[in-house]
Amino acid sequence: MTTINGAFLRPGSAPGLRRRFQDLWSRRETVRYLTRAALEAGHRNKVLGHLWNLLDPLMFMLVYFFVFGVLFNLAEGGRPIDYMLYILVGVLTYQFISATISQAATCIRGNRGLIHEISFPKAVFPVSVALARLYDLVWGLCVLIVILLVAGVWPTLHYLWLPLLVALTLLFTLGAAFVTAYLGAFFADTSNVVAVLLRLLFYCSPIFYFVRDHGPHRAMFHDETYRFLYMLNPIACFLECYRDALLWGTTPEPRLLIYAACVSVLGCLIGFAIFCHGEGKFAKYV
Repeated sequence: MTTINGAFLRPGSAPGLRRRFQDLWSRRETVRYLTRAALEAGHRNKVLGHLWNLLDPLMFMLVYFFVFGVLFNLAEGGRPIDYMLYILVGVLTYQFISATISQAATCIRGNRGLIHEISFPKAVFPVSVALARLYDLVWGLCVLIVILLVAGVWPTLHYLWLPLLVALTLLFTLGAAFVTAYLGAFFADTSNVVAVLLRLLFYCSPIFYFVRDHGPHRAMFHDETYRFLYMLNPIACFLECYRDALLWGTTPEPRLLIYAACVSVLGCLIGFAIFCHGEGKFAKYV
């Protein structure tokens, strides 16, 4: 027989998602410790330490600006700084999602010692990974706002959408992280497959090209059917909503926001359910 929070369960029985969530919430101190450990380990032995949280997206932005803005002339017709800011929003959001999912693929196998020795909800591992990467995203957004001010893009009341957008991005990413962690526990090749899929997702997301007309910049897709199919990618919805609130000073497009919200909440619940379904078998496979 096994126990969860001191309650005995018969073999083969499984607590509901609500009970699983309560068990996870009761381990929030463990999540906080693992998150802090992940942040410290990520910058250990680096001279600039946590400053890399800010330098990484900035350097990626410069590289993409040179390749796509200069060599491919995608920045032509507008201010170069506007296109750089456009890229930076995409890089910040994509890096958060990509880094979280990539690290989630190995978070169970990488903690096999704890899994074999201690009884606790294993969901603390993907959750701590997501929160550690959320720290990077928040700092990156703070730097972005400073750069916007320097570039003459003044804050508007639409900045108030930012907490909701960050929360929805976290929920979506956490749902994907649960599924990736579940697969990573059973299949050692998961991290390799995930790397390929994330690379494909990068090019299928509007990070350095436009999917809506804005000023002198023309959208890549003019056919509404293609655009509709393209925007089924939740990351594309997130990027456009962030840009509406931060760069263009408008309310995020309602249909994109509603779709992103539904996918995020349902994705997180489904991902958590899948993870909990296989949690009891992790010790056998890792």
